[in-house]
Amino acid sequence: MSSEFTNNQIEKLGNAIIYLSKRVGEFNKTKILKLLFILEEASIKLFGNPFFGFDFQLWKYGPVLNDVYIDLTEEEIFLLKDYIKRAPYNKDEFIANAEFNDDEFSDNDIYLMDKIVEFARHKTATDLVKHTHGENSLWRKSAIKNGVLEILEKQKKSSTNYLIDFSLLFEDDSFLKEKFENSRDNQQFINHLKR
Repeated sequence: MSSEFTNNQIEKLGNAIIYLSKRVGEFNKTKILKLLFILEEASIKLFGNPFFGFDFQLWKYGPVLNDVYIDLTEEEIFLLKDYIKRAPYNKDEFIANAEFNDDEFSDNDIYLMDKIVEFARHKTATDLVKHTHGENSLWRKSAIKNGVLEILEKQKKSSTNYLIDFSLLFEDDSFLKEKFENSRDNQQFINHLKR
């Protein structure tokens, strides 16, 4: 997938972050990155379609949406500046910079975000890292598949260019795997047309 985001993708990403920020308490960079991944994974599991259609990289503390990581790490927010800003009371936390706009969201999207809020409301960023790195997690399965689990766990490397392989969610179901791959191909084509 191209690393350039469409305006619609940025709007959906930014508004999803606004929606989550107003409902899950502490909202730092790690928590944002984990929630975006959990949202993507849950959408694929439940509906067979990506929520965003982004590539998440396999890092030590990943999965990571690289451009969002960079944006939230820099002193000045660029990509998401119309949606969030640093909290005045803590530069490591973020707050909404606008009101939520649901134009990019289906009823299923809102339902899914509510479920993610319910799941994450009382969890810390550390809790979410443990969740995304669990025994049967996509992070772990992708790390094993790419032969980097040991170097990531032993902190011999903090990031890789490998991607989280969402098709591993459907290892035992070729029908759902094909449906997901077709859905992803269609989304990439649509995104290409919107550029």
